[in-house]
Amino acid sequence: MSIKPVNLQTLSKPKSVMVVVNPAPSRRIPLLAILNQAFRDAGIHWDISITHGTGDGRTLAKEAAEKGFEVVAVYGGDGTVMEVASGLVGTDVPLLILGGGTGNLVASELRLPGDLEKACDLICGETYRTKHIDIGMMGDMPFLLRIGCGIEVGVVQEATRELKDQFGKWAYVFAAIKMLQDIPEANYELVMNGEEKVSASGVACVVANAGTVGIGRLTLAPSVDVNDGRLDVFLLRKANIEGIVQLARKMMGLERMRKTEPDQIDLDASKLITHWRVKTVDIKTDPVIDIQVDGDVAARTPQLIKAVPNALRVVV
Repeated sequence: MSIKPVNLQTLSKPKSVMVVVNPAPSRRIPLLAILNQAFRDAGIHWDISITHGTGDGRTLAKEAAEKGFEVVAVYGGDGTVMEVASGLVGTDVPLLILGGGTGNLVASELRLPGDLEKACDLICGETYRTKHIDIGMMGDMPFLLRIGCGIEVGVVQEATRELKDQFGKWAYVFAAIKMLQDIPEANYELVMNGEEKVSASGVACVVANAGTVGIGRLTLAPSVDVNDGRLDVFLLRKANIEGIVQLARKMMGLERMRKTEPDQIDLDASKLITHWRVKTVDIKTDPVIDIQVDGDVAARTPQLIKAVPNALRVVV
């Protein structure tokens, strides 16, 4: 049975906010001026911390919570959002997501404003709203969006900072097209919920906490929900054009679309993409391969991944 989402909670305007900033994203905006204007006019004390390397976001968020900041905000890409969020898990201090990256998938998943001023305004009224969302855990590493191995790792590595600066979100599309040309298969052994065991070859495996992929309103599948207490596991068996077409149809909820013409080919999704909804999944591969976590290559197989319901409070 799915876990029901925690109801929205309305709180009084915070007295203080710490903004954790990753200076790497290339959006050229007067960041400090916008933050100062919004928070000063609202009578909110604010401070800023800058990340300089991997892990800084988590450390700075934990320090802000320990110092008594009522809200911790993050400006950066999804990797930075994940890091800052990991420092707030278990504290009940709300996370305010200000975007700032190329994809901003977490903000998109939660239907948060893409505009910085509007994102700041979420806490600048007399009251503001928060809700709890699920996170995934891979070992001791949390994630908000998804982990992936196979083609996803190649896409992350090919979508360089230069490519993202030049093409924005389309950098990932170009990287995916390039990776489709030569992705080797791996042998996957998946154990779902400690019981069901699946062995199959494939070119990608994704474990998703959230469904947003960053292109319009496309999702990995319409059923993926950040508040259902489950993770969604997808195994892509073939990287041919039929597999990609079927994946796109599944993401748009059209995998059961009827044939409209006699000569139209109706692809069988079950032979190309398999989907499970689980609380835990143990992933082993032959050979050992890299894993991307919310946009950063951060681990290798084997790994045990689990859902942690209602673990993070976010401003909405």
